[in-house]
Amino acid sequence: MNLPEILSRYPSCRPVFDRYGLTGCGGELGPREPLWFFARAHRVDEARLIGELDVAARAEAASPGKLEYHPGPADTIYRRFFKAAILTMFTFGCVMGGLNLAVMAGRHQLTSLDLRGVTWAHAHAQVAGWVTFFVMGFAYQAIPRFKFTKLQWPRLACATLYIMAPAVVIRAMGDLFLSNPAWVLAGSIAGAAELAIVVTFATIIVQTIRKSGQPVEPYERFLFAALGWMIVAFAFDLWVFVQSAQLAGDKQWISFISQVDAPWRDMQLAGFAAGMILAVSQRFLPFLYGFREVPARTARVVLWLWNLSVAGNIVFYSLLIRTTDPAWGIAFELSIVGMLVSVLVLVRAFRLFSRRVERDRSLPFLRASFAWAIFALVLVTLMPVYSALRNVAFSHAYFGAYRHAFTVGFISLMIVGVSSKVVPVLCGLEASEVSSLRASFWLINIGNAMRVFSEILTDFYGWAYPVAAVSAWVEVSGLALWAIDLWMAMNRRPSARAPHPISLTLSARVSEVADAYPETVPVFLEFGFQMITNPMMRKTVARSVSLDQACRLHHVDCAKFIAALRDAVARNRAAGGTSEGLVSVP
Repeated sequence: MNLPEILSRYPSCRPVFDRYGLTGCGGELGPREPLWFFARAHRVDEARLIGELDVAARAEAASPGKLEYHPGPADTIYRRFFKAAILTMFTFGCVMGGLNLAVMAGRHQLTSLDLRGVTWAHAHAQVAGWVTFFVMGFAYQAIPRFKFTKLQWPRLACATLYIMAPAVVIRAMGDLFLSNPAWVLAGSIAGAAELAIVVTFATIIVQTIRKSGQPVEPYERFLFAALGWMIVAFAFDLWVFVQSAQLAGDKQWISFISQVDAPWRDMQLAGFAAGMILAVSQRFLPFLYGFREVPARTARVVLWLWNLSVAGNIVFYSLLIRTTDPAWGIAFELSIVGMLVSVLVLVRAFRLFSRRVERDRSLPFLRASFAWAIFALVLVTLMPVYSALRNVAFSHAYFGAYRHAFTVGFISLMIVGVSSKVVPVLCGLEASEVSSLRASFWLINIGNAMRVFSEILTDFYGWAYPVAAVSAWVEVSGLALWAIDLWMAMNRRPSARAPHPISLTLSARVSEVADAYPETVPVFLEFGFQMITNPMMRKTVARSVSLDQACRLHHVDCAKFIAALRDAVARNRAAGGTSEGLVSVP
């Protein structure tokens, strides 16, 4: 049975679902998902859940009551953060980046100090706005449900957006007008406010997990590490802004950028953003899609390998720049390899590309995201080879291609994929009520591939510059299609839905009919479907096999089988059976 079917017939079951993390998801009657999926997604023992629901349903039969549903501010907190992220992307984020790239392409030059302010303002908006708003919105919504508890200080959590959003705008404007002392002061205050909000966010999440009283899980250690990197990244960002205001002349700027830019972005992108993705993926992918759960030992190894590699990346790069000692270069390269191995180990543990799981519109984005992560890390691993072949110390085009593959290909595609999965569920929408996002998927990936390869080719060919400029708008077009679909979904309000009766036709699933109308089980046995009494087969194969497929598999006459099922239903109704209303007989 789907959750709305259960809750509409047995309102007293609502507290049971809320106890296991339903609170607020999908509105009054919950999302249209089957009970087995809820149990798997929330990691609840299915037998225990059914037992508790059975007790609640029997109490409902003895004393019918009204459905108790009292949504609070934490139930829809994700909406405002997701919308803020989308607005950031279409202002200071991707759109400003696209305009900046167009100017660079027109000059046939991918680096220019006079565009430093625009570049850094765009980068800050992408990290502090686009990525951070999604991380905060998702964490506020999901972590309490992962831990079967309530969000700590929900009103404070809501307030963090109203401080963070203007702070991001002011801080980005500070980069654009760094020569103005008033904007330097405003940007410094805004940066301090961002840091304070990030610390507040981390405190709320940690306290929510701690108050749940449950043991710390492997993915949560990744989460704690990512929160630590997040605080360090925003603190360093504030320091960089203050220091940059004191620089004068191209020589000082070039020296400063060469020393701080790569470590700065590694803190933001690899430590914070990618660390958060690796944390959430371990909880998200196995239980919402059915990928293999990462063994605890493997998770611990990847946790240490990833974070030590990111730290080594920062430290060894800094030492290499200051000393030019080749030994630090080797250590730096080994750190990059460590990051690549971390992702490969996780992908293999998930069986991400080999395991068959339930397909939906978000799955291609998630798989493509990890594919881009592997590609980006292979690309940066091979950078010394590329530099040696071209006989250059450093290629801005090649490094920029790696960074774009990592940020858009890995991080942004993961944001698109996760949001495409969770928002319809949270809003109580069915797959038919949202877009398939196929066009969005191809536009983002094609645009990203155009950007990565054309940026590298600018080292050799002038025609690659306009291709790189066009690639940005291909990506933006794909993101726009996704953003419109997501925004419209979030604006819909779930309505109270009557249960959808299961139509007794060849397209119905075997488990749907057998579970909703147990009196049909003897008919299944009569026609040779012996596995219908096997609990494991009922919970697995029968959920994905239609009556038509089952008939063809067992060489059963479909018309006779359907007629027998309908006859069993009719006889049960005539005898006053209790399952009336769950099955419709056309």
